[in-house]
Amino acid sequence: MTVIAKSLAALCLALTLAVLLSAMARFPELAQGAGGSITVVDTRQEVNYPSGVGLSVTVEAEAEIAEVRVYYRPAGSRRWGYAYPEFDPGTRIVATQSIPVRESTYMAPGADVEYFYEVRDVQGNVIRTDLATVEYLDQRFDWRRVNIGPLELVFHDIDDSRIGNATSALREDLRRVEELLQLEQPDSFKGVIYNSHADANAAFPVQSQTTTDHGTFAGYAFPEQGVFVGQGLDRRIIVHESAHMMLRDALGNRALQVPAWLDEGFATYTEPNVRVQGSNDLFRRTPPISAMKNLSGTPQSIPLFYRKSVSVVAHLIEEYGEDKFRRLLGELGAGRTIEAALVNVYGFDEHGLDASWAGLPIPAPVENPRPLHRQEPTEAPDERSSGRTTATNSNADRQQEAVPPAARSSPSNSALPEPRRKEPSPFVFIDSWMLAGVALLAAGAVAARFVYNRLRRKNEPAHDYWQDWDEPNQP
Repeated sequence: MTVIAKSLAALCLALTLAVLLSAMARFPELAQGAGGSITVVDTRQEVNYPSGVGLSVTVEAEAEIAEVRVYYRPAGSRRWGYAYPEFDPGTRIVATQSIPVRESTYMAPGADVEYFYEVRDVQGNVIRTDLATVEYLDQRFDWRRVNIGPLELVFHDIDDSRIGNATSALREDLRRVEELLQLEQPDSFKGVIYNSHADANAAFPVQSQTTTDHGTFAGYAFPEQGVFVGQGLDRRIIVHESAHMMLRDALGNRALQVPAWLDEGFATYTEPNVRVQGSNDLFRRTPPISAMKNLSGTPQSIPLFYRKSVSVVAHLIEEYGEDKFRRLLGELGAGRTIEAALVNVYGFDEHGLDASWAGLPIPAPVENPRPLHRQEPTEAPDERSSGRTTATNSNADRQQEAVPPAARSSPSNSALPEPRRKEPSPFVFIDSWMLAGVALLAAGAVAARFVYNRLRRKNEPAHDYWQDWDEPNQP
């Protein structure tokens, strides 16, 4: 090889080393392994119900600590929130932070909160701690637990005989929901039960004063947090809220927001001894299905919403069969809108469903729905998280009443990948100009080698160079 070719090869090697050093400088955790000289001495957690969860971390380092960040989320959520704990600068620091649960977000009692720390010093060294979990639970009570199928029921101050009787009945109720949804291995979830109306209302998310005064709701479900909260050891409420959790499990992560009439109607339909009202009494007193994607109204109008919702769901299941209803849920689970799912399975949209339910001629769909409207799952797409909540009515006529509209919770922060996850190769993060430079140099080296070979061929007999390939059959 000529001097020029050797020089180009050496230049390529030097540039590759420079690229590696640049990537390691940008991502010091790759260069320092577990964080170099940074050591986590101690971590502590304390539940301060109802204000939040107090966290603290003690860190030592050779260089001064520049930044501490704590990432947190309800277990099972795909979105992270973060905060910057307070600490006095130094080489040994104690950083403290309270995770709020009532300000920009709502954390349900019983939810498991995952968190981890990321610590950086002034030299750029960084360390990320292992994932830790703390249960956010009201500490005023001596909680007990019992497992009923996928449900972990969390309760206080209820005698064993009542729990035993409720467990037997609830086990059969939840098995019926599993069969209807065809859930072979449902995800586990919690149900936290308060005994008094006052304690339950204090634990529920913020409601209007009118709704609170009328005691409209007796339960809320939070599928993304893996927990529901209810008032009293009421079999109907527990089954209703469990059905919300199991429906979300059956739909999976690709499903769009389920319209309230379907979510609430299904949960109410699964209640033991539910009474389903016919369409004759409800058709003229209720809005059309297309206007029932969210729940709003007064304590006087909300019961009508639930009565129509369960009546429509019962119509779908009992008139067209469970198999078609499961196909509808499958369409929704694939990311289709409710309009597209209805047309694909039943041949009519929400307007047609209204007519079918009311016994009227079914109109053709208004327009062809989009085949898919996917919402691809991501580990942490953005700083906003959403957790659907539902509630069950506790008035005298509650056999036909269910839960309030979906409520959104938003940790006002960005998201990170899972802690302790294997980092990708540093080459993924190389700037485009570096890649372009490497490509140009490689092309130059190939060109130089080509020119060198051509020049060499001019000085050598052609027969000697090509002999093996020009005469492949030569013995």
